[in-house]
Amino acid sequence: MQDPPFLFDAVVFDLDGTLVATDQFWVDAARAGAKRAFQELKLEREMPSAEQWMMVVGLPLALGFELVFPDLSPDQRARVLARCVEEENRALRAGRAALMPGAAETLADLRARGVRLGVASNCGQSYLDTVMNELGLARYIEAARCLDSPRVQSKGGMVADLLETFQTRAAVMVGDRLSDRDAAWENGLPHVHVTRGFARYAAGTAAGGEEVQCEAQIDDLTELAPRLARRGTWIEGTLEKLGYFAKERPRTLGITGHSGSGKTLFARDVARVLTLRDVPAAVVALEDFARPLPPGVDLSVTAFMPRDRPLDHLGAGFDVDELVQGVLEPHARGEDVERTRGGKRILVPANAALVLQGPFLLHPKLRPLLAKVIHLDVTDPQSLRRVAGRDARASGPESVLRVRRHALPSQRAFDEVCSPRELADAVLEAENALGPE
Repeated sequence: MQDPPFLFDAVVFDLDGTLVATDQFWVDAARAGAKRAFQELKLEREMPSAEQWMMVVGLPLALGFELVFPDLSPDQRARVLARCVEEENRALRAGRAALMPGAAETLADLRARGVRLGVASNCGQSYLDTVMNELGLARYIEAARCLDSPRVQSKGGMVADLLETFQTRAAVMVGDRLSDRDAAWENGLPHVHVTRGFARYAAGTAAGGEEVQCEAQIDDLTELAPRLARRGTWIEGTLEKLGYFAKERPRTLGITGHSGSGKTLFARDVARVLTLRDVPAAVVALEDFARPLPPGVDLSVTAFMPRDRPLDHLGAGFDVDELVQGVLEPHARGEDVERTRGGKRILVPANAALVLQGPFLLHPKLRPLLAKVIHLDVTDPQSLRRVAGRDARASGPESVLRVRRHALPSQRAFDEVCSPRELADAVLEAENALGPE
């Protein structure tokens, strides 16, 4: 069997310590700049250690200098920072910068796979432009954001802007600091932590480095693409176990789980894997059959669906009869399905595997109509983090409150009646969107 497809549309990289070997020029440049500033300010002060200078890397410089020079006044810190930046620019122009081992090979590999590449860095525009051009990153990186970029005020904002630019949520953030992980999780993305960057310097310091929870950890950038490819292996292996590559294969598949479990991307990727294996597939979302809310109902404040009648949740939220009579039953009869609902075109060719994604698919009205069902299992904190990253910027905190107060309790109550462990054909641990280690 051929290699599984690479299922991520985009990868966003941190810059310093991730793609750029900052240690090769920053420490010496910072020492030279600080020495100049100390002389100008007539300061008698001990020079920071190499580890302290590297602690600045990856942070907004002003914040980093506050941590290294808490004893200086704001004006004094500004003078030191300015002189360090001058020396840094001089070092860059002198060609002292270099890429991290494996960076060029990894970027070229990802581009060859059709992956869109971005950079999010807590640097200024001048530094970003110099590094992108001097080190040849511009030939691989499609879009780069920094603290001087319009519409952004943080690394999380940079990542959000890049996702909008790339028009995808099938993305991952790669970096070497806790701030990179925070930017990833703030946008509901998985984070790959690179240990050869900041962590290498911080481990021996008094602070003991940073504890970075992440979806994957790599020691070298050449490990990135193989790790990301495991999502395809994970999904392909599941489909093979369920019989979707057999000659007499099932014609329908349900992808279910709670809010934020990754149903939408998982269903999309299932269709990609099936299509690559010469199995036509079409995805239908239960959300396309959502009923309008009754007038005056605010799900962020009140529970619209009764908690004591969990089997009523499906019918209260979705037009099940239209889904069954207009899509599932015609497809079961071997007919082409083509209809429009709420401006959304639903097209399922007769020979295609119908992949239905949404909550409550184990309901007695739907489960018998689906040959196989996969339940994606995630914890409530992961659900809320993904929902926040997906919806909160556009819809505000109400979107998260709605899920926490209403959707998740309703879905948990439904599970007690329609147990995924008993009714689903596969229950997948989906806490890690990259797939299991």
